[in-house]
Amino acid sequence: MTGPLPANSNQLKMRRIVLYLFAATVMFSSCACGKSNVDDRNVIVTPGGSQDGDTPSATGPAELLSMDPVQREDWLIYQVNPKLYGSSGAFKKIRDRLDDIKALGTQILYLMPVYDEGKKDAIGSPYCIKNYTAVNSSYGSLADLKALVDAAHGKGMKVMFDWVANHTSWDNVWITEHPDWYEQDSKGNIVYPTKDGEWKDVAQLDYGNKALWTAMEEALEYWVKELDIDGYRCDYAHGVRDDFWTEAIARLKELKPGFLMLAESDFKKMFNDGFDIIFDRAMKSNMINLFSGGKAADFFSWYKSDQGETPSGKAKLFFVTNHDDATENYPAGQFGSNEGALAAFVLMTSLNGSSMIYGSQETGYGKTINFFNTMNFDWSAGASLASKYASAMASLLKIDRSGAMKVYGQGTMVFVSWPNGLVAVNTGSSQAAYSLPSALAGKNGLPQTLTLTGHEYKIWNW
Repeated sequence: MTGPLPANSNQLKMRRIVLYLFAATVMFSSCACGKSNVDDRNVIVTPGGSQDGDTPSATGPAELLSMDPVQREDWLIYQVNPKLYGSSGAFKKIRDRLDDIKALGTQILYLMPVYDEGKKDAIGSPYCIKNYTAVNSSYGSLADLKALVDAAHGKGMKVMFDWVANHTSWDNVWITEHPDWYEQDSKGNIVYPTKDGEWKDVAQLDYGNKALWTAMEEALEYWVKELDIDGYRCDYAHGVRDDFWTEAIARLKELKPGFLMLAESDFKKMFNDGFDIIFDRAMKSNMINLFSGGKAADFFSWYKSDQGETPSGKAKLFFVTNHDDATENYPAGQFGSNEGALAAFVLMTSLNGSSMIYGSQETGYGKTINFFNTMNFDWSAGASLASKYASAMASLLKIDRSGAMKVYGQGTMVFVSWPNGLVAVNTGSSQAAYSLPSALAGKNGLPQTLTLTGHEYKIWNW
């Protein structure tokens, strides 16, 4: 999110220009599925399979990319929108779902804003913060939130909170007690953000005042000390001064070594500010192009340059949807089918970077979701698709992505090879049959040839 969204559709469209600079909407054909005939060491996560009469291509796939071993922050993040858990008790309900969330391969549980939400001139955005150190009472109590964090830790997941440093609600106590912490017009009136649209439901903070830095840093540290959280996803991070982030992040990492910072920003300068992970919306748009007939060579030429912008020890975040995207469309609508969206996510996650599942994505929900609204989401729907996500992620997480990576491709088939695993994805909507790369064919239990139906994928571990 780049901040709270406007209430009416015209404002929403204007606001989304920046967020969807790279986005496109395309339609794919649906995927058929089956089981592989390779041995038990190989993990196959879609149904389907070869059909009689398939003929592999005469020449094997060409090498498209070779990358030396590099240290990356390769995390699988699950984004939780508490408003999908009804009008009350979200913290307890999320805790009750932790086994299902963990089963998706989740390493980081990312909670959208859990804080006291503003009401004055508000439009229902959870990014309208009234009090940075108080919980939203409709979600539960501080004790309930602590129980959720402790339970997630107990299941081996890190917990990341959402943070909104650029603006506050109009009924935040800082408005009356510290009006000088806000940007003001020539008449002394506090103003709302206008850099990326008019966000009238919130007040723009002014980081020219160092007293604000101290208060914001203390609030950031509060949740680390109180609940022992493991990181922050920082909303509209590039809207806040770089030197503030440098100072605040240094304090957080000193307070808790290994603390993770994710910037909701595509600007690579955020790495210099101390962020470990930044958004990569270009991945989605380029993946859409690949799955709609684009050349794999072009995709991986872009990917190589994209990774070249990523310092060692850092990463970019890949996704097929998030809470902002879900307001405009849903995965099947953007990728043609739920199977197409899953295949695209598998290919993203097989690469060197961090990936994020937005809670609801795994169910194949076929409608838009406005994250301003509360709803009782049916998590039992789409169990079959959720099982496919879980199987795919379990296999992908066995791959050691600290080693060297090679990518091969021919036609619509893409092979991503690591020292201990291989991922094959048919990015096209029609059946494709190819020989495996010569360096891999017949080794480690792999077949010599492979046939995949449209948008089918297979994953091997050894």
